[in-house]
Amino acid sequence: MDIRFTHDFKEAQRLAAEGYEPIECAFGQRGSVLGRFAMDHHGTERHREGVALRACRDHFGALRDDPRFVVTGTPDADAVLAIVALAGLVPRAQISPAFYQIVDLNDVDPINSDLFSSPEGEALAWFNQRSHLTQSLEGFETAIEAMLQLLKQGISKQARASLRRADAHRRAMARDGVRARFIGGVRQPGAVEVFNAGPLLRGEDARPWVLAVESVVWGFDVWYRLASVVVSFAERAEKITIGCPDEATAERLFGPGGLEQIWPRLGVGWGGRAAIGGSPRGEPRTNAEVSEIARQISAWLAPSLSDDGAE
Repeated sequence: MDIRFTHDFKEAQRLAAEGYEPIECAFGQRGSVLGRFAMDHHGTERHREGVALRACRDHFGALRDDPRFVVTGTPDADAVLAIVALAGLVPRAQISPAFYQIVDLNDVDPINSDLFSSPEGEALAWFNQRSHLTQSLEGFETAIEAMLQLLKQGISKQARASLRRADAHRRAMARDGVRARFIGGVRQPGAVEVFNAGPLLRGEDARPWVLAVESVVWGFDVWYRLASVVVSFAERAEKITIGCPDEATAERLFGPGGLEQIWPRLGVGWGGRAAIGGSPRGEPRTNAEVSEIARQISAWLAPSLSDDGAE
């Protein structure tokens, strides 16, 4: 198998023209680089189903005889499982529909998928907790090895028990990463407390509040209980992610297209989906930017949305 990693849009285009299949090669406002199977669902391609779902269900083993891929960004389970399926790296029976469906759900709506309610979800939680899944060729190679181990061997009872302890630790670290909340472009004074039992601020519960976060862990399921928009600096990846709990909430806050309204205002290369996206590929960001970006976005929120209950 031949995998090429790049942060460069033109390089991804060149490799695709040579026959490499792009997997989730989305480059913000520059658009997506697509191959034979159109393996992306970000930005202008958001009308498509997730890549792992399509690869496992419709195209399993289609690139077994020519397993060449070009990738970018983070080696998440959706992209990695798509590669495994297209290349036919395991027998088809070892990837159950229940598993690739939970991978798809967790990719498009991670805060609404309880990974600890099913064995397949626990398996995905195990993958998500792997270390060294960096934005690099080495990160993708590590991720593919982890996915193959998971599919071939499963996880032990002991490992399943430790998953819940690790997840509780993740939630605590996510709370520690909260830096500020902005309402109407104004930073709110005082400490911000997170109550895990509280509702997700989405749909009818949405509020025009923006949270600034610096964290070494993924914590949107925690942060969306404090604000309906989150600006997160990922310390390990040196990238900024901006998200809303779902597309409907994003459109309620920002208007038609949701976060598509703000990508051009943040600059060239920013982009993603209507409900989530972030900083340009291959451009390291700093934690010093997070609060200012959160303040700016807070000032851009749709003024018609009530902020009753703001502190």
